[in-house]
Amino acid sequence: MQRNPLIFLPLVLLVLCPLVGAQLTTGILDGVVRDAQGLILPGVTITLTGTGTLGERVSVTEVDGSYRFPNLEPGTYDMLFEMSGFASLRREGIVMRPQTTITVQITMEIATVAETITVTGESPIVDVKTTRVGGDFDSLALQDVPSATDMWAVLAASPGVRMTGFDVGGSHKSQQSGYESFGITSQNRIIKEGVNPTEGTGSAGGYWDYYNVSEYQVSAVGADVEMSTPGSNIVAIVKSGGNQFSTLTHLDYTSGGMVTDNIDDDLIARAGSTAPVLRFYEFHTDLGGPIMRDKGWFYGSYNRFYVDQAISGQDPEIGTDLGLFHTFSGKITFQLSDMDTFVGYSEWNRKQKPFRGLSLTVPPDSVGPQHAWHWLHKAEWQRVWSDRMFSKIMIGFFGYNFSQVYKQGTPRYDEVPPRIDTATEVSDSASAGDDVDEDGIPNWLDPDSNNDGIDDADDGTRDSDDDSPRKNHIATTAHVR
Repeated sequence: MQRNPLIFLPLVLLVLCPLVGAQLTTGILDGVVRDAQGLILPGVTITLTGTGTLGERVSVTEVDGSYRFPNLEPGTYDMLFEMSGFASLRREGIVMRPQTTITVQITMEIATVAETITVTGESPIVDVKTTRVGGDFDSLALQDVPSATDMWAVLAASPGVRMTGFDVGGSHKSQQSGYESFGITSQNRIIKEGVNPTEGTGSAGGYWDYYNVSEYQVSAVGADVEMSTPGSNIVAIVKSGGNQFSTLTHLDYTSGGMVTDNIDDDLIARAGSTAPVLRFYEFHTDLGGPIMRDKGWFYGSYNRFYVDQAISGQDPEIGTDLGLFHTFSGKITFQLSDMDTFVGYSEWNRKQKPFRGLSLTVPPDSVGPQHAWHWLHKAEWQRVWSDRMFSKIMIGFFGYNFSQVYKQGTPRYDEVPPRIDTATEVSDSASAGDDVDEDGIPNWLDPDSNNDGIDDADDGTRDSDDDSPRKNHIATTAHVR
């Protein structure tokens, strides 16, 4: 008997791709339909439309009057209830969050004439089945509430989360901030588009585009069973486009002259100094819309931000905490049939810091320029088998390289062994990094040029004539769910 080789594909994928934690990012909408006397109504036709679904989904109440719409993407939904002999009823403005079960109970009146009753403006619907302590942040909250523009600003606004530092005018945007949830400082998990890009035990694998996220959900404690660790659970959902074309362009700018401080003479007498943001800007643009109305959507975005901050106790003429970041992303959603949907997402993120680690006790000769890439990709097939069952098969891939190199013109560490002055705690050693050739020269730098991997414009980009090969430390994770 000849076997179909495709039946072994799932097993092959499981062997090739290490299994790591993944999580559902969708919700469930359910309820019971009754008449004015409280009797259940089987056979009611329910039509669901909304910002999170391609086209419409149709269900019919069962013998006990219950209905259920599983696997709903975050968004706002409307429902139309129809049955012969009863007035049609439209329920509008139902907001679905990730990992949420929303129950909407419906009462239908006997029709005296052909009519449709529209219900709006009711009390907000609450998920009574959750035990989660945290916060939900949709695109309106993310864009209209003044805050820093990164994931850690969202964490700072979440109940149950305490930050170890606070972003002021972009001061923390170029490096991740620490945080704890009810005393737990690690074992956190970050989920983006269903993929787990957690780096280590709680860091985010990249510096994401704040404006391409349609919703963040933070669980400081009490997350659902898919959360296998006791720390914070952060879920991010990327925008998906829609049946109408839409775009967002955003620009922030801050210069040193727009920043003040509250330093006093006592701090100055103890050699204290301010660490103001010398220059900050962020540019974002995106475009989303239909490929084919009710059949296919697309979304693409680009984000660039630059932050240059003085370091307390360090002369800005010598070095600053400079960071430059770029993020490119794209997403497509196709409805393959009434039951099947395909979702694809890809993101690339680049981080550059020419003076990473520079401080009062670490001079410029002891730091290594950082040039890192992060990437995240997924392909997902969703199928709704019935009102009671759905499946998702997803291949997700996340990876990054962490490249810190020697500054050209500084000695190798084996020529100048690491040393710390115990009286002043000042480091006096060669810059860190091992992306070098046998002569100690960074592989991706031109050996004839006197530079540190940053172009002459001093904006964090590589030299334009630098096309030599590079050697990187690369870490990747992939999973099949």
